[in-house]
Amino acid sequence: IILERDEVMTFFRQSASDTCSISEGPILFFAFAIGGMVNYTGIGAFLQISDAAFLNLSLLTGDAWAVAFSVLGEGIVPPASFYIALAITVCGVLIYETAPSPVVVIQKDSVAGEIQLTETVVENSGREKNGLESHALA
Repeated sequence: IILERDEVMTFFRQSASDTCSISEGPILFFAFAIGGMVNYTGIGAFLQISDAAFLNLSLLTGDAWAVAFSVLGEGIVPPASFYIALAITVCGVLIYETAPSPVVVIQKDSVAGEIQLTETVVENSGREKNGLESHALA
């Protein structure tokens, strides 16, 4: 809001016929601000239980829902290049989900700020093996 305060003021100074009524403007503005706050809070909560790669792949699949609405609701069919990009994105999600992902384990006896990334691997015999992947000091 600070960087775009002139544009926001111009929006609210326009006549009601150009944008919306005088009472709807602030309501829509605060609804947008609250929606942004919920979005960033939700992203932070999601990143506490998952990782950024999965978040980015999930956000990329959001375009599929927009296209589904445009095809079903509006009758607008996207070009073939969209479907190629969607197939690549879905393949990325499938590859990501089938690969083992690292799990962050914080040990009680470790130095403050030390994080150990471990990965659980199931061997052919069915036994689980924990392998140390890396150490990172925060």
